[in-house]
Amino acid sequence: MPKIVDHDVQRVTFAEAAMRLIARHGIEGVTMRAVAAEAGLSYGSLFHYFESKDDLLMHAVRHLTSQQTQRVNDYESQYSGLKALEHLLVDDAIVSESSRDSWTVWLTFQYKVALDTSFAEMHAELVRGWLDRIIGLLNEAKAAGEISGDIDTEFEAMAVWAYSAGVGQLGLLHPDSMSPSLQKRLISSYLDRLCEN
Repeated sequence: MPKIVDHDVQRVTFAEAAMRLIARHGIEGVTMRAVAAEAGLSYGSLFHYFESKDDLLMHAVRHLTSQQTQRVNDYESQYSGLKALEHLLVDDAIVSESSRDSWTVWLTFQYKVALDTSFAEMHAELVRGWLDRIIGLLNEAKAAGEISGDIDTEFEAMAVWAYSAGVGQLGLLHPDSMSPSLQKRLISSYLDRLCEN
């Protein structure tokens, strides 16, 4: 009887193998043959799912962001407004031992975004979704009286996104001076100042 292959599982297996290799060696040190070996699957089977290393990196980033989205969805099913926003920012920005590999993959992706139109288009799509989510949470906070009704939530969402992206990048690049606890304090301080306006 022929073996039944779950193609979605195979894609995830290859994507996670690529992420581990990127975290260890950077994108330059990742080859399709190395990804197949890391995944414990055949080199030929990899090309049934991905045409190139770029295609694989895009899928890995989509897998990464879908995992994050699920975590945030689970939290937002219980909380709203600023509490949910703080959780989103902590999940998105804070670099710790457990999230360092994910951040390395994301930074590798951003490098490609600066050089390649197809990566830039995907990045714009992901960022737009994230900004819409932040706007929604800020609007919830405004409706609940947590922040001033005068705050322009679209502008503030852009500021929040830029701030949290900076916190995360510094946490990855300067772990000794930007500890996870300091990153969290910076995010909390930002949200506290929103409440004062």
